Amino acid sequence: PAVLALLEKETTFIPLSTKEPPAVPAQKAPAKEFNEDSEIAFFLNVFKYDGTVFADVWPQLCFMTVWTAIVTIVYHADELYTRDTPEWLTQNFWKEYGLPSDVDPSIISTVFFFLLVFVQSTSYGNFIEGRKQLGGMCNHARELSQTIYAFPLKDKDPVTFERAETLRKIIRRKLNLMFAFQRHVTRESHEGFTPECGLDTGSGGDDFKTGGPVADQNWYKDPCPPAIANMIDSAERDFYCGVGLGMRPAAVQSEINMLCGELSKEILPSHAGHFLDSAVLNSEGIMNLFKGTARIVTTKMPMPYKHLLYVLNFVFCFLVPVVTVNKIGGTGVNGELEQTTFFMYGAGFFTSLLLTTVCYGILEIAASLQNPFGHDPVDHDMGMFAKRLHNETKVVAKAAGSGDQTNYMEVPTGTAQI
Repeated sequence: PAVLALLEKETTFIPLSTKEPPAVPAQKAPAKEFNEDSEIAFFLNVFKYDGTVFADVWPQLCFMTVWTAIVTIVYHADELYTRDTPEWLTQNFWKEYGLPSDVDPSIISTVFFFLLVFVQSTSYGNFIEGRKQLGGMCNHARELSQTIYAFPLKDKDPVTFERAETLRKIIRRKLNLMFAFQRHVTRESHEGFTPECGLDTGSGGDDFKTGGPVADQNWYKDPCPPAIANMIDSAERDFYCGVGLGMRPAAVQSEINMLCGELSKEILPSHAGHFLDSAVLNSEGIMNLFKGTARIVTTKMPMPYKHLLYVLNFVFCFLVPVVTVNKIGGTGVNGELEQTTFFMYGAGFFTSLLLTTVCYGILEIAASLQNPFGHDPVDHDMGMFAKRLHNETKVVAKAAGSGDQTNYMEVPTGTAQI
């Protein structure tokens, strides 16, 4: 009955966007370029800021600069005293007893760098795995489209052809809708809508409304192309509003499988079984890969592990100026200053700032790669994969001679040309 209802409704399908247009889409931000083809790229690429780790670690660098200056001044304070300074004030216990400059940073550096490399490799693994899963989802969707359009029909009866075309059109629409729902589960429910679009208020995932009465929900207004409002009507909007966010992809998958079962009745009998097996296998593949993306998003780094990493990072970086401050400069023979004294106030700055950039930079990169499905420039563009899925399924339909060339990137007009 559900399939028959879809078939009856498809002939008079009116997209929700004709009554309730989606929100204003965001302007596409220019891509960050990193040119490695130039012969002097080794030099030019150093002087970049936007999109680099320097934009994330400047607070730590500023704080480290102040801390290193304080350590340097305190350590060399006796060099600045005059003859009028009281004797009790001129004693520098730091220099005299060597504490805490004799602390060996290797005590914590070994453990710290092991943890740092591990968390970085885990995050980069998520980034690579996420790209594989998104590409695999598009591949399965394309193969499912190949299946529904390429298998021969049981006869040349116009009624058979018309019914098959209607079923194919619904399946293609549902395929695009399923990916949009999967995108919502993976990205919008955590990161919010695309920044600067009509639904974005800067509150992240709180902008995404998906519970309660239909009037309180806004997921169907998402403008990310192909817009969901172009792929559902008002009745479907009301139905999916009553389905939990995480269950919507499974609900659409069930519809696709039932539609494929109905389409198999119009396929040449000798091919019908293989057709249905292939269709179900590809829809299952899309869902399995989607579950992998959801696992990446919902599996967080354990809090005790992350806390220990941040503590060791802080202690190691802020211990470096204390350890290196006595490496340059000092008082020479007979109280005369050594030639290197000129540089004594710079001792520790270069090492401290370099290690701060490296250690905190790797932490920031690991944090940004932990969830590669957000809106950050470094994240995978799920909107781009949605467009790819839409365009590939449309091209497959065109190559197969189908009359369905509905463009869900825009407000669809009319019905399938059968």
